[in-house]
Amino acid sequence: MAPAKPERQHRRQPGRPPGRTASDGLIADRETLLTAAERLIRRKGPNVSLDAIAAAAGVTKPTLYRGVGDRDALIYALAERLTERMASDVGARVARADGPRDGLQRLVRGYLEHAAAERNLYLYVSAGAGGDDRLRQSLLLADGSARRFAEGIAAHRARRGADPSVATVWSYGLVGALHYVTLWWLRDPSVEARDVTNQLTALLWPGLDTETPT
Repeated sequence: MAPAKPERQHRRQPGRPPGRTASDGLIADRETLLTAAERLIRRKGPNVSLDAIAAAAGVTKPTLYRGVGDRDALIYALAERLTERMASDVGARVARADGPRDGLQRLVRGYLEHAAAERNLYLYVSAGAGGDDRLRQSLLLADGSARRFAEGIAAHRARRGADPSVATVWSYGLVGALHYVTLWWLRDPSVEARDVTNQLTALLWPGLDTETPT
């Protein structure tokens, strides 16, 4: 009879919750759990349960709670990851713009197309939390994007001698318009992305294209 194989030893890093996957006994860290959640949501849609996410990650539900938190915490973490990817994608598009209006058009088109590519995940994090911190949850996608947009708006207005202090309010207005138009378009994508982009740009551009100081 062959000698018994020595049992594998796994050390837990300080502060890491002692969660292990059901398949191989390896510790399931936070990033692994979030990646598994994203993968399942993309495949199954925005209505997946925490039980299903835990099963897809190969862990128990208590392990998912220890590694990430409850549903609100999971939405928050996934929104942060999605916002970073969207900002990187849209930023790269805007960087290739020929001018300010083209930059706005690229921003709108990039936002729409990225949301469409991540449709299920975008809808999952847009649903809002069920807990007490609903305001913070509803602003998750807005905060990261608005900060970046505000920088561009302030710089654009300053170059034209216009008041840059409006940048924060305008950036949140821009994100709000983008977000709700995107939700409508994802629900009923009968209008071409090009047409949505052109129409929304036509609405937003007059406020940004300030020729005289205000």
